[in-house]
Amino acid sequence: MRMYDIIEKKRDKKELIKSEIEFFVNGYCKDEITDYEMSALLMAIYLNGMTKSELTNLTLAMANSSEILDLSDIETNGTFIVDKHSTGGIGDKATLIVLPIVASLGVKVFKMSGKGLGFTGGTADKLGSIVGYDINIPLERAINQVNEIGACLISQSKDLAIADKKIYALRSLTATVESPELIASSIMSKKIASGTKKLLLDVTVGSGAFMKTKEEAKNISNIMIAIGKETGIETKALITDMSEPLGKNVGNAMEIKEVISFLLSDETSIFSEDIADLREVVFNLSAWMIKMAGLGDDIEQNKAKVLEAITSKRAYNKFIELVKAQGGHIYNVYMDWIGMSLDMPVLKDEVKYLKEITAQQDGYIVSIDSKKIGEALVVLGGGRKEKDDVIDHAVGFEFVNEVGDRVQKGDTILKCLYNDKNKFEEAFEYIEQAIYIDNIDKKLADTLKNKPHVLDIIY
Repeated sequence: MRMYDIIEKKRDKKELIKSEIEFFVNGYCKDEITDYEMSALLMAIYLNGMTKSELTNLTLAMANSSEILDLSDIETNGTFIVDKHSTGGIGDKATLIVLPIVASLGVKVFKMSGKGLGFTGGTADKLGSIVGYDINIPLERAINQVNEIGACLISQSKDLAIADKKIYALRSLTATVESPELIASSIMSKKIASGTKKLLLDVTVGSGAFMKTKEEAKNISNIMIAIGKETGIETKALITDMSEPLGKNVGNAMEIKEVISFLLSDETSIFSEDIADLREVVFNLSAWMIKMAGLGDDIEQNKAKVLEAITSKRAYNKFIELVKAQGGHIYNVYMDWIGMSLDMPVLKDEVKYLKEITAQQDGYIVSIDSKKIGEALVVLGGGRKEKDDVIDHAVGFEFVNEVGDRVQKGDTILKCLYNDKNKFEEAFEYIEQAIYIDNIDKKLADTLKNKPHVLDIIY
């Protein structure tokens, strides 16, 4: 069997059989197949898609490229371990908020997260902005940690789904990131390998996501749900909006700061209009994870539990417990605005420069292109152009105004924090292209501002 023949077959839109798929997956793991050969095959898959049989065989081959994790030691009678996975986006820090919330409410979560892929951020990179946080703890220690505190948040183990880890890194360099088949097989192979039995997907849609339309998001959701049925994983999917950045901050350390702020919300600030999009996504994801764990069937009642976990500081305390458990450095600080001393993570957040990006005309902000903002972050050094690039965790953006807001010429729309003036000049071109202001009707502006961010639930 030759890689050349497999590439040619897929190029010509013919179906690959199981042995051919296993040949290129195992060969790439053993470095018997080169990056350029795999790149050619990835492009053929991107252009021509995969059949249901090919997709199942690819997913299983990648999952079986190494050991399958057994999580039975942390399962309990009547409740279930629930995993959550996002298909990626700009400013998507939901995992870092949802995980401590549900863990504080009794949901056990064994979570593996990846690095940023293409223009989208990765939870592993965000955690890398916490000084000392060890995202690569051994699997045995991670399992013990879930038994002790209810959660772990680690990187994809080098011992699990080895094929996916290698292919995942190559996709961002070969313009094949957005293939529904490659996205679905990547996600589900990791979940099979990590022993997941219940999975909630956050499938993002819009300019800052790999799926640009709701129909595409539904399609990939159904693909992954079907794979789940074939492989014994109960899978549900929330479709969420990513046409503009989620929340107020974009950038690794800056998003950790927003996580902290959100988890420290009180009964009033949690309902602030400024965090409406993030609140809607977080409350719905958390409520569904509680339901899937067997800890509450009523979604609205589950949302009430989420609210209590936040305002009582139980969720924040769980977040700090998680950071400490994985070696994160902590300092104690007195917070004037809540009148108490709190443990806080030490962040890699030093920057040399801050630039305010202002409105160039009067009007309403009609759109903020998430993809352009993500690309600007990559240029600043907050994301990767090459798979081995070192991340600058401190750089990023803080949004002062959002879609639907009325601005006058000269008003600040966002603040850019950066360390390299030359990189900023390049990034500024993307930022300019991202923001669209026009003199639209106020009613339309209000509609844009108040649009839903959770668009559907698929199961």
